[in-house]
Amino acid sequence: MSLRIAIQPDAVEHPNGDHQSFSRRWFELAPSLGIEALPVDVFASDCVSQIAKCDAFMWRCPSSAYPRVYSRRLLYALEAGLGIPVFPSNRSTWFYDDKPGQSGFLEAANIPHAITWVFWERQRAEQFCNHANYPFVLKLAGGHQSSNVRLLRTRAEALFYVDELFGHGVVSLGYRPASRPYRLLRRLRAAAEIMKGRNPYGSTPESELQHGYFYAQEFLAHNEFEISVIVIGRRAFACRRFVSPGDFRTHGSDGRIDWSPQAIDTDIVRLAFRVARKLRAQTVAVDILRRGAEPVVIELTVNYAAWVVAACPGHWLLEGEPGDGKLAWAEGSKRAADAILEDFLAEISNRGLRRGVERQRPRPQRSSTA
Repeated sequence: MSLRIAIQPDAVEHPNGDHQSFSRRWFELAPSLGIEALPVDVFASDCVSQIAKCDAFMWRCPSSAYPRVYSRRLLYALEAGLGIPVFPSNRSTWFYDDKPGQSGFLEAANIPHAITWVFWERQRAEQFCNHANYPFVLKLAGGHQSSNVRLLRTRAEALFYVDELFGHGVVSLGYRPASRPYRLLRRLRAAAEIMKGRNPYGSTPESELQHGYFYAQEFLAHNEFEISVIVIGRRAFACRRFVSPGDFRTHGSDGRIDWSPQAIDTDIVRLAFRVARKLRAQTVAVDILRRGAEPVVIELTVNYAAWVVAACPGHWLLEGEPGDGKLAWAEGSKRAADAILEDFLAEISNRGLRRGVERQRPRPQRSSTA
């Protein structure tokens, strides 16, 4: 009897125009691997009963707010409720678009990371801004777009965002401090929208409303590039994304990327493996900068672009522990979807062996007491 895997179809168009679909590749590979790939509709009312007929479930969810939030709930429900392997697992997704959670994890795991301050009360956020060393970086908990990251250079600018985040909230950091007349104009426009029955500050299908916290991170100057390491199982794919001209951020879609493995130090690769191993994640992308000579983690994501992996000329393979295990270089391009499916099938096989052992155990006999 062939293995049956339920797969939710996915399709994403990246800012550079490239189209991505993990599910399309999984459906292509399935027949040659002896897998019955069953397309399902996770938005149907009977989705759980559809998936319950299968041995495992896969869904590479897009980054848009609503399906992303729903996917996290559904994947956990299936993993815990049905007891089947899912991709991505809860360990691989809980931190996605949750930068405060990531900060807590990195500190608890004693992993080198950018100094971060998270404030959940307006007064404490204001006190921080009154005495902070500028500049520092302000981020929203969620969102992979550069509009959700700001370099704050002055106290006035920082207090403006404190007011926004502890006031009506924001879906992005697109608004900058403005003059008093312009701020009044904004409020009048917002009031007009409210009069029409629309909430100008509400969530959108793409972005959630961010409110009630202030997430600040140290600014690590003198970094000309950021290193992104994508770990899939015991493989690591890496590239350098250069800071855009006139900006402090990197934009992968602007083409300023270098995939030369000679430019990636092994301490960077080992740090990424250390994060993945500690998370016990099936896959994770780790963004890393340097504080002087020390590599430090900036943030984590699970929803990376497949074309970044495919463009790597090869990848590192880890044998043993991240700190002192052997790192071997494997030449040649490899698709992220292929690597993920390979690991997932191995996970299913391992679980199947354990279930088989459990089935062979004799069941305890009930006592026939009157």
